[in-house]
Amino acid sequence: MRKAALLVVNQHYADGRFTELPGAAADAEHLAAVLGDAAIGEFEVTVVENGTALEIRKAIQSFFALAQSQDLLLLHLSCHGRKDSRGRLHFVASDTDRDLLDATAVPSQFVADQLEESLCRRAVVLLDCCFSGAFAKGLRTRGAAPTVDVNEPLSGPGRVVITSSTALQYSHESERSSRERAEPSIFTAAVVEGLRDGTADLDGDGYVSAEELYAFVHDRVRSRMPSQTPTRSVNNSEGTLYLTRNPGILHLTAPEGPALPDTLRAAILTGASWQRLGALHEVERLLGSRQGPVREAALEALTTLVRDRDPQVGAQAGRLWHSRGLGELPSGTPDTASRATRPTADGPKILGIDFGTTNSAVAVFLDGEVRVIPNRHGEVTTPSVVAFAEDGTLLVGKAAKERASRVPGGAIHRIKRELGTGWTYRHGVRRFSAEEVASWILADLRASAEAHLGETATRAILTVPAYFNHVQRAALTDAAALAGIETVRMLNEPTAAALSYGFGRGDENIAVFDLGGDTLDVSLLGISDGVVETLATSGDSKLGGSDWDGRVVDHLVREFALRQGVRLTDRAALQRVAEAAEAAKIELSRATSTVVDLPHIATSPSGPVHMDVTLTRAQLDGLAKDLLERCAQLVQRALKSAWRVEGIDDIDHFVLVGGATRMPAIATLVKELAGGREPVRGIIPEGVVIGAALQSAALSGRTSEPLLLDVTSPPLGVETAGTGNETSVLPDRRSAAHAQAQESGPRKAPAQVSPEQPKAGS
Repeated sequence: MRKAALLVVNQHYADGRFTELPGAAADAEHLAAVLGDAAIGEFEVTVVENGTALEIRKAIQSFFALAQSQDLLLLHLSCHGRKDSRGRLHFVASDTDRDLLDATAVPSQFVADQLEESLCRRAVVLLDCCFSGAFAKGLRTRGAAPTVDVNEPLSGPGRVVITSSTALQYSHESERSSRERAEPSIFTAAVVEGLRDGTADLDGDGYVSAEELYAFVHDRVRSRMPSQTPTRSVNNSEGTLYLTRNPGILHLTAPEGPALPDTLRAAILTGASWQRLGALHEVERLLGSRQGPVREAALEALTTLVRDRDPQVGAQAGRLWHSRGLGELPSGTPDTASRATRPTADGPKILGIDFGTTNSAVAVFLDGEVRVIPNRHGEVTTPSVVAFAEDGTLLVGKAAKERASRVPGGAIHRIKRELGTGWTYRHGVRRFSAEEVASWILADLRASAEAHLGETATRAILTVPAYFNHVQRAALTDAAALAGIETVRMLNEPTAAALSYGFGRGDENIAVFDLGGDTLDVSLLGISDGVVETLATSGDSKLGGSDWDGRVVDHLVREFALRQGVRLTDRAALQRVAEAAEAAKIELSRATSTVVDLPHIATSPSGPVHMDVTLTRAQLDGLAKDLLERCAQLVQRALKSAWRVEGIDDIDHFVLVGGATRMPAIATLVKELAGGREPVRGIIPEGVVIGAALQSAALSGRTSEPLLLDVTSPPLGVETAGTGNETSVLPDRRSAAHAQAQESGPRKAPAQVSPEQPKAGS
């Protein structure tokens, strides 16, 4: 079987009415590298770049004419497309005259004819083209109205046609780079990404099929450009079309390749660390096999073990690699977010997701323990930040945060605060709701989980602040639905943290003080007989570590103005100050003083000026004195409103959760409120998402986790002659006698009450 790829890309056009497409050059370069990689595609790649209509026709005809029935062919076209007066699609060549399409362009019907006459019955066509380019604010667009029906001319048995969008691709390209190589289009970039690191291997079998590639590209393009939807046409009578191999998975189950012993394959793919260590001995023996295919499979196995996520396994495999004289170790360390594993047989997993104001995380319960899943960068938390790149690409997490540091005001932060408020964000001609923006972050978390698990994950327990009202909770549920996630249950964040802390403990009452980057959540929890009950909640959605950062920024700006006589107003300069302020706050958690040194922060009539300000821990505490008072009031409010708790002495433990609680002033405050008892600071930063994963395990029957009774927040109840507490647990275990209504009085409907509304009769 032969695998061949023909890439037809046109960047330059003699007819000036066709704008140049610098992305086409990068399309060919990047896609050719992936398809031709012996570890991924093993295609024989031919590139026709800036060809005339005659050259392109010759290349396409030869490409299909020389193919045999069992060959696998891939044709990729990245160029302009245009319809003639009869609605027929033509591919634009470098010498195409827009007024003479029949004579100077490449008709799509010509490509269809070559497909039909070829002996090959397995072909994939990727179309990254459109009708005409258009400028919009300095950007070029390869797109037009979605009226081209690619299914008609290119249909046939054993063929898959994938187009970049219903409009045949919006690929934004900077006018300034019209004579240079640029980044690939959004569509081709998604194709390259899915093939290069194997993330398009959605079922984790080690191979990327045409069907999987379409599904991956569809989701990736939609996430980066919501107005764009790739399309697909399939007429396949030859079974599944496998295009490439997943370089992150051991390919020991290739239908046409040699198979290593089942026990060895299982040990490498799904075994524990000690099993993978033992497998190295057998791999070493097979490397000396007289059979070439067996040696190749053994080498492939060793390559996988060199990249093993366990450092001991990777180190031992590396020593074997060098002892065999195999040269430098394979490039790249294991990325557990993109390396798929075989799905287990115990059904779909329920994820635990902590959608935070500043950072978010996802975890799952596997093999008797919680695993916090790393993202594509290998980090277990993802910044809750969204941005758009200059070419319109959607950025989520670390990439968005990095862009925000370079382009102040160019990113969306703290979207959690805006859920359910009607807030919208305008980008170009589109407006996006807070729920849509949140869905992009949730979709990124889901993608990391699915890549890690090697299976689809569409159900999750979401954590929320205990004070979130019903509108906010419904908004988060809507955001999850947009990300393809079914919300199985919502779990109050302090309750989730208590699960991490109180699992397996006896009867006790716990006060959880959760101070994150932007929110404070205080909850009093009762743990008894394996049941965690929320006794009271209090919080502030606009009070967090970032408020301390703001006080430091204001102080630094004032000091700079006093010393240098220069007022900082430049957004880039203020962004540098904000980053330095956060770093200083963190440093003061360890030291009693720190120096903020920012060279060339501004310019005065005498030249560049620098910021050099010493900040002490005492100064920070003084700047944030009112913030500490607000924290104290919220704790006291929770204690006052809690039923079954009469005072401080009824609280067994005060637990600090959240990155901002690392500030010594917070620990001191809580210690004072706790009557001099030291607060518990042993919860790891990911405690909330771990609690969510533990609860998901309980719901799916994977562990005997405690059941939960969470207060409905804000509470919703029925007023009965003045009884009822705003933090009463539903169902309420208490009973009380109520006066019977007077027979002569008018009958009234029961009054629903909530802290957000006045009581009946008030």
